[in-house]
Amino acid sequence: MTHEHDVTARRWLQPETGAGRGSDQGFFERRRDLVAVAERAVRRLRGQVVQYLDVADGVVRRVVVDVTDGAERLARLDVVDAPAPFGLTVRELQVATGVAGGLGNPEIAVALGCARRTVATHLEHIFTKTGTKSRAGVATLVADHDAYAAPLPSGELVLPATLETLLTTKTRPKPRSVKPRPALIGAVYAAAAGPEVVAMRRGDKLAVAELNARGGVAGRQVEHLALGATPEGLLDAVTELTRRGVDAVVFGNFPLKHAREAIAAAAAAGAPVLHSMTGPALSDDVHADPRGLGSVFQVCSTESAYVPGLLRTLPHHGPRRRLAVVARESTFDAAIPEQIERHAAAAGWELVFAEAVPDRTRDFSAVVKQLAKARPDAVSLSSFPEPTLRAFLTAAEPLRDRTLVHVAWSPASPGFTDRFRSLSEGLLWSTVIGHVDSPACHAFEQRYRAAYGGEPGLGAAAVHFDMVNVLAQVWSQVSRPWDFAAVRRQLRSVASFGVTGAHQFLGRGQRGLSYPDDTGDPTRGHPHLVYRIEGGTHRRLAPTLLT
Repeated sequence: MTHEHDVTARRWLQPETGAGRGSDQGFFERRRDLVAVAERAVRRLRGQVVQYLDVADGVVRRVVVDVTDGAERLARLDVVDAPAPFGLTVRELQVATGVAGGLGNPEIAVALGCARRTVATHLEHIFTKTGTKSRAGVATLVADHDAYAAPLPSGELVLPATLETLLTTKTRPKPRSVKPRPALIGAVYAAAAGPEVVAMRRGDKLAVAELNARGGVAGRQVEHLALGATPEGLLDAVTELTRRGVDAVVFGNFPLKHAREAIAAAAAAGAPVLHSMTGPALSDDVHADPRGLGSVFQVCSTESAYVPGLLRTLPHHGPRRRLAVVARESTFDAAIPEQIERHAAAAGWELVFAEAVPDRTRDFSAVVKQLAKARPDAVSLSSFPEPTLRAFLTAAEPLRDRTLVHVAWSPASPGFTDRFRSLSEGLLWSTVIGHVDSPACHAFEQRYRAAYGGEPGLGAAAVHFDMVNVLAQVWSQVSRPWDFAAVRRQLRSVASFGVTGAHQFLGRGQRGLSYPDDTGDPTRGHPHLVYRIEGGTHRRLAPTLLT
């Protein structure tokens, strides 16, 4: 796992009615005074952001309180370890707070329980460190940097109205304009930065850059926190993202075993989770546990659509034709052969071979011998990593004179035909989410080339570009990105349109729809795209039929 910063961040969410909850329950049990701040905020403030410094226990922490302005108010309190401004010590921050609050040295000395000379010495240090020359200058800096230190040294301080509302029993709310905190998207990708992973990262980054160039989302800038993780380190990466208080988690592609555990961990934090992995078990999990996994949204259909889509693209008349399927072991279950057999029979085909192999198989000699005996007219492969796909195509080369090979998703990666050369020639491949022939898609491709000097490929970059924009559209319609319940409601109810088509989470387990697999209306989902590679070029076949 890789990340750039290491900070301790804690969050408390306080609804207007009912109990609140925190990301570090032990911390907030000890600091009930901070919970009380959140409770006062949700009762007394609306649509406001307030910041100050907490210096309890001799540790400096930045406290940010943000309150929604909807009918059901919710206060979010973030407590983040932070360096003291200007290098001031905790005691100097307390003295500066007293000065900013209008106290003289004698009053500050009484409040802090020290000698007046000690206060004067601290004040001299403050002047030196901040470059100010007067008490008024210190007061201005404290206000400008939201550097009031709590617990307050005295109840006699004169504070900004909203801060006084939070930290005292007085109620004089008078909003002060504070720049809203950025919306933070956490993304986790495979640590091995192959072409597909690079395209995903770039798609996310391009979307964030374009959003910020337009002024952000509802006046908020968007930040992108990207981590790289091995499958074994995926859960740690997700833990790090939730610890950092991200407002959403976006996943790259990972093996199903590790993805299921990590997605469940991300969902437990409440933030929306978006991904485009196609293993049916992922959306089945959400369907089976809507309460625990209700924040998980899959932007595409599942890989169960691939074989029906292939058969739909290869109509025929006459004798029944023979189909073979080589599936990923990680997403295979006992019901799959029966399902495929049923689809095949309805399309006039016979399933003559179906076998699951480990995702990272390198030796296909035994499988190819079995295929030679089965004599299929077409063999359909799951979405395998490129080394596995290369191993199969190399071993199966003698069969390809009479057998059509179909591949799921993998050839969408940028530069696929350059890497596979002759092995890719004649391949039929498909994806349930990818580039569509639309002005939005062509414009995206041009902007991607201009930004990165390379091709985006036919899937990964666009999918991740769309996921960020789906989040942005939803965030623009809620009071706060971290109001997760409101965000989930919006994701379930709205439609958005992007480079890959229409995004609506109407499928089983909050997944996207595929056209025409799940819906006959192309404006409600993503077209199931089928290509054939000819002369190193991807020639789109669907919806035109291959004869």
